[in-house]
Amino acid sequence: MNFRPKILVCEPNPQTMVTLTTILTHNNYSMEKAYDGHEVLDKIKTLHYDLALVSADMPGIDGFQVCRLLKESEQTRHIPAMIIAAMSDHVTRNRAIESGAEEFITTPINRVELLARVVTLLRIKNLHDTLQRQIQEKEDERKKLSQKTNELRILSEIARVVISVKDRQSAMNEIVNHIRDAFAVEGVLLAIRHEAAWTIESLSDNLSQLHSGQIIDETVSIFDYVLQNEKPVIVNHVLNDGRFSPLLSRFTGLLIRTALCSPIFVRGSLIGVLIIFNKKDLSLFETADLTLLMTLSGQIALAIENMQLFDRLSSFNKNLQEQISASTQALLDLKNFNESIIQNISSGLITVDFSGKIVFANRAGAGILGYNEIELLDKHLADIIGSKAAQTILQPHEGDTSVGAEILIQTKQAKDIYIGYTTSFRYDSEKKMVGYILSFRDITQIKEMRSTILKMDRLVSLGMLTSGIAHEIRNPLAGIKTMAQALEKELGSDDARSEYVSRIIKQINRLNELLKAFFTYAKPVRPEKKYCDLAAIVKEVRELTRQRCENEKINVEEFYDPYLSKLFVDENQVEQVLINLIINAIDAMKHGGVLTIEAQNAKRALPPRFTEPREMIEIKISDTGMGISKDNLKSIFDPFFTTKQNGVGLGLSIVYRIIHEHGGEVLVDSVEKKGTTFTILLPLHDQLHNVDIDRRVSVA
Repeated sequence: MNFRPKILVCEPNPQTMVTLTTILTHNNYSMEKAYDGHEVLDKIKTLHYDLALVSADMPGIDGFQVCRLLKESEQTRHIPAMIIAAMSDHVTRNRAIESGAEEFITTPINRVELLARVVTLLRIKNLHDTLQRQIQEKEDERKKLSQKTNELRILSEIARVVISVKDRQSAMNEIVNHIRDAFAVEGVLLAIRHEAAWTIESLSDNLSQLHSGQIIDETVSIFDYVLQNEKPVIVNHVLNDGRFSPLLSRFTGLLIRTALCSPIFVRGSLIGVLIIFNKKDLSLFETADLTLLMTLSGQIALAIENMQLFDRLSSFNKNLQEQISASTQALLDLKNFNESIIQNISSGLITVDFSGKIVFANRAGAGILGYNEIELLDKHLADIIGSKAAQTILQPHEGDTSVGAEILIQTKQAKDIYIGYTTSFRYDSEKKMVGYILSFRDITQIKEMRSTILKMDRLVSLGMLTSGIAHEIRNPLAGIKTMAQALEKELGSDDARSEYVSRIIKQINRLNELLKAFFTYAKPVRPEKKYCDLAAIVKEVRELTRQRCENEKINVEEFYDPYLSKLFVDENQVEQVLINLIINAIDAMKHGGVLTIEAQNAKRALPPRFTEPREMIEIKISDTGMGISKDNLKSIFDPFFTTKQNGVGLGLSIVYRIIHEHGGEVLVDSVEKKGTTFTILLPLHDQLHNVDIDRRVSVA
């Protein structure tokens, strides 16, 4: 069956209506009539139409008002509308544009002109419908991707435990606790079969541990059922199922209502059973739960099979990183795609002739370049963006309909921006090439976001490497220190060689402090937030640094907003931040100076996380020291970057990470030989998502 576009026509002039009816029906269009503006609005909301042709001069509501109401309604704004008017003057055309009508035609009706415009509007409608379907498909893909990402997160947590905890019992205990939390169940039991007997390997820590490690002498039918059938099972009515003996309730201390059981295989042999009990929300277990539990059972098998642990986990981590990266990129692409569909007017559109002169520019395109539309008309593109950029952009390849690329240009305000653009040939009504069509948008922020993602990936890898190296150094270092201390005791204080041993122990202690810094950076502790008084925290830090300030002849000044709100933070972590910054300030003032601590309530925006100002607390720590050079200023938060002779280079990295864990930001202003000011912005309430973004550093 051929699809016939459906067109709603409202034209009070009988002669014009006859003309419209003849032209449209003879060209295989399905047409329906309306006799006033109210009927147009009623019909178009209840029936499916592809196009509305309305007369400017209608009884009741005129055509301009009808178009305006159609475009204001979410339900009908996508339906193209064409105004039919007897007049073709400037005022009438402007009214049609302001009403939102896509096309305008005058009477008497010209058949060719009418059909050309109808075809164009129907193509726009068809394109819109296609794009809406694509948006829905992308949204469905995003939901599936979100579910997959959540499963990957759970797998990642268990994989992390398998990698980091060497003791098998500790690993199993932590894994079953993760499984309990992931499924939101009341308890988890892991039983292992060894020499024809079952042993309770691990119970989630909310259950009684009295029977943990106990060998089960009596028969537990569900264990034997899984052993014989070697397949998982869902039991949503335990009380009516003979496979569950009262022993399980005694072992767990639970009144078991529902259960999910999964076998654990190692090298093809069943060696255990993993059981989860009772969803906390009282819902029943589903096939999706069973699928995920089987996957997690495989992770437990990996932990037990430690001969293959390293190879399998390495492969898992690699795949996980690729999937997370793909998920991130897919979400970013989906965001860009949706924005281009919903906000298509935000894309710039410029047409130029073959001489490079601008024939048309829309408002968005002019705005991106820093101009208004009138300023661009009849100007050469080379005069706007530079001859080199214009020459690059206006080169679509022969045989291609368009070419997509990106380029760095400069706006009218001398601001450098990246634009992604597509250039295609423009044709006249005779299919003759008459110029170019340039479609473009500002992609500067997207490039910055991609740069940030790459930078944060590198920092994560660096943290993992640091943790691994520090872990391998710590154990032999402890042995060296023990031997050195034993040797020191044997030598006695009067032995001349004891001085060498003492120096060895001193250097070992220094290495231990260095390792502590490594672990603090590589494995940060999640903040335990509560409401705290900033002045009290500063007072504690001042007591710790008072002697150094006195020795270095440094005056400390404090200024607080009399109505300063309390901080919602981890008190110990914020104290660590202040200690690091104050010690750095003291180190910068070799010949004395003034250390200033200020705090006040503020409203600030932190783009791109949020652009609207929000309530925050602003803390400033200033010194009158040597300042920081411009070359060093952009690297001061990078791990292991230091200008101190004996520095580790992790202090400011830890400061940066702690503040970002709290949803805040750290900024720095510095002038060489005059001093430095660190500004800490912390949210007044726990309302911000932890999002890593590029550090914003300004140089006075």
